[in-house]
Amino acid sequence: MSKIHRLLIELEDKQIPLDVFQERRNSVRVSVGRKSLILRVPNRTSKEVLRNNIGWVKDWLKKQLKKKPNLLDHYDIEEYHDGDLIHITDKSYILKLQIENRKTNTGKISGDNVLDLKLNEEQTPYQRHTVITKLVRRLIGIDQTPQVAERIKAINDTYFKKPIKQVKLKYNTSNWGSCSSSSNINISTRLLCAPRDVQDYVFVHELAHLEELNHSARFWKIVEDVMPGYKKQEKWLTEFGHTCKI
Repeated sequence: MSKIHRLLIELEDKQIPLDVFQERRNSVRVSVGRKSLILRVPNRTSKEVLRNNIGWVKDWLKKQLKKKPNLLDHYDIEEYHDGDLIHITDKSYILKLQIENRKTNTGKISGDNVLDLKLNEEQTPYQRHTVITKLVRRLIGIDQTPQVAERIKAINDTYFKKPIKQVKLKYNTSNWGSCSSSSNINISTRLLCAPRDVQDYVFVHELAHLEELNHSARFWKIVEDVMPGYKKQEKWLTEFGHTCKI
């Protein structure tokens, strides 16, 4: 079974996340992943050998960057600042950051849509960005769940009239929403950044699964009966969905 270490390496003024896996293997392999560089090394690799391998990774990266100068651009992080405004479709939140001598990272919504985060001061920029992103997504998801659930209920009451057990908002990159056989509907917080009509399309799509748990012709007929122009909203998600990151 793999053992993972999360490290940060510096190269050309960038801090690059590196995930190290120790596995049953005889060779060393490095690859460029979506969220980090991935280094796979044999089990029982010593710390000294691991340090040498990281040096090798840097040399490998330098050669790759000569061929593909933009290879590491997707690791660039957009810094958060105290007072930043975070926008979703019809609401804005104010980010309040307090960097303190504390062991934990916590967050709550206070005052008038203020995302109040208290953060451990002993974190790298990359670690802090990861923590802030997770806290922001969780807090906005909690805050928006009642409104989203009410909108889904209204569409359901008008067109479907099916029992819904629960509506949840959670960050998810694999889909915009899902509907389980037990009538639970999950919506990705990313959808909160999309136009309202696009959100409604995803709600209709998931509600249609209460009647048809597949993507058959019958399923798409149900969607079209409720939202005749749904392909316009689908097109928006295909073309602009990558801009939705909450």
